[in-house]
Amino acid sequence: MNYIRSGISFFKKTIIVILITFILSLIIDFFFGKLILRGLDSYLVKTEFYGRLMRIDHPVFHHSFLPNVKYRNSRGFEGKYIFCTDNHGFRSECQKKRGKEFDFGFMGDSFVEGTSVNYEDTFVGMFAKEKNNAKVASLGITSYAPSIYYSKIKYLIENNYKFKHIIFFIDISDLYDDSVFYKLDDNGIVSERYEKDKGLKRRKFLRSNFPFTNYYMFIIKKSRQIKNISPIVTKDIPKFNEKAATKAEWTYYKKNEHPSYNLGIKESQKLLIETMTKTYELLKDNNIKMSLAVYPWPQQIKNDVTNSKHVVMWKEFCENRCSNFINFFPLFFEEKKRTSFLEVYKKYYFWNDVHFNKKGNRLIANKLLKIF
Repeated sequence: MNYIRSGISFFKKTIIVILITFILSLIIDFFFGKLILRGLDSYLVKTEFYGRLMRIDHPVFHHSFLPNVKYRNSRGFEGKYIFCTDNHGFRSECQKKRGKEFDFGFMGDSFVEGTSVNYEDTFVGMFAKEKNNAKVASLGITSYAPSIYYSKIKYLIENNYKFKHIIFFIDISDLYDDSVFYKLDDNGIVSERYEKDKGLKRRKFLRSNFPFTNYYMFIIKKSRQIKNISPIVTKDIPKFNEKAATKAEWTYYKKNEHPSYNLGIKESQKLLIETMTKTYELLKDNNIKMSLAVYPWPQQIKNDVTNSKHVVMWKEFCENRCSNFINFFPLFFEEKKRTSFLEVYKKYYFWNDVHFNKKGNRLIANKLLKIF
């Protein structure tokens, strides 16, 4: 019995020590966590965790980049690439401070940001380099959608940024993201739908106030992911993740009601048009030209038609509004007729993903340079 009692007593003491250690570590993290991470910056910039640090919450337009980032170890689909931002938090080549006046702004999501390629290999970077007298701002960031396009541009204008022309790359995923994830209030502030159910405020508080804890939780999560990764098998058919497949379906889905969408497809289209109309009016009031571009995901090339409902809705929107309506669908569909879906996909996209590779970005850039 004495052995059992001493064992229980030891167990209780151990739990108390662990609990006290945990509480002390949280206290240290709360007061000194940011300082600790700042001191480790030269180390963290060599890790994947730095990719999380450079993507920050924004109180008005949901999320942004830190300014003056020089991340030379960003992991992409085909190895590492360099990721830099300027003093405004816009993706750019690694360069010195820029002013607030721009000839062109490119707005969109991950396609404008340039997923997994160096800035000079994105279509925005190519355009900026070959129009070397023009001041170009890459405003797009992964997971942006029309509600954020409007909110961010409104914020920039109110903070004395000047643009002569903004070109919007409307993504296939925008319909899903704006009807399922984001909501825009009357003041132009973007928040997330059902944020109470998601516990967003609690998560943001923990991430902001316990940064070092956030770091080792990231390490634990990554370790689990590495253990669960299946070996990559080369096949003739690309395999897209479930979320990407869902977001792509609306342009060729036969019914109005989709089981994974909050609204009917027609209602979601109407929501997008209303938001982009507000954006057009904002630009018009500030003497900024508007152009709009549409382009296919691989799923559209495989399952949709050249004159997709995505193309039709934005072409109609652009009448009497846009300086240019730029339709990239024909470039991909014409090549598909000459070759095959698989050949087009392998040539212009990353395997098992929906984003353009370097050649895909070059295709986009060439047409832009002809138009402008």
